[in-house]
Amino acid sequence: MTTTDPRVAYGDARSQEACGEEACGEEARGEEVSAGDFRHTIGHFATGVTVVTSVGIDGQPVGTTANAVSSLSLDPPLILVCFDLSSQTLEAVRVHGAFAVNVLAAPQQELSANFARRGLAAAWDGVRHRPGRTGSPRLHGVLATLECTVEHCLPGGDHEIVVGRVRDVETGDADAPPLLFWRGTYAALGGEPPLRSLPRGA
Repeated sequence: MTTTDPRVAYGDARSQEACGEEACGEEARGEEVSAGDFRHTIGHFATGVTVVTSVGIDGQPVGTTANAVSSLSLDPPLILVCFDLSSQTLEAVRVHGAFAVNVLAAPQQELSANFARRGLAAAWDGVRHRPGRTGSPRLHGVLATLECTVEHCLPGGDHEIVVGRVRDVETGDADAPPLLFWRGTYAALGGEPPLRSLPRGA
């Protein structure tokens, strides 16, 4: 197998720092990729599914389904979550200053769908949860929970990138596999057939 040093393929960090409009030029930038093409292509990257929860200005729990979640740093422990700018949960996170990332198991599709309804508040009736260390809701039966306080909020196009410092973690006892999202639909590990699609716009 042939390997390529990424510094050769893409330039080292110093050359990347200098890669502005002049350095890259018109050819390197090329034409803009359409939103549809980008969404279709990035959909081939399988991700886990989480519900990010916080507390609204009225003291009520809020939450949204999110798969744009990533670990960022071990020391200090940081993660990032990307929120649509219109997200009610983003508004709550800004005010509350904290949030919890609840990692869903494969049987929790209904929970994911409940929190994925764009423009509508999620229905909390029947959703078992308890307040965590920061007051953010921890959902019952999830694979893991990471509770965070807000470190930074950064612009990211039509989203806002929230960097959180992990203050507390918990893993569940369930042996269920993770809930995955791939090519616009739910998926499971081990060659299981695809599960139901996530609502459009989630």
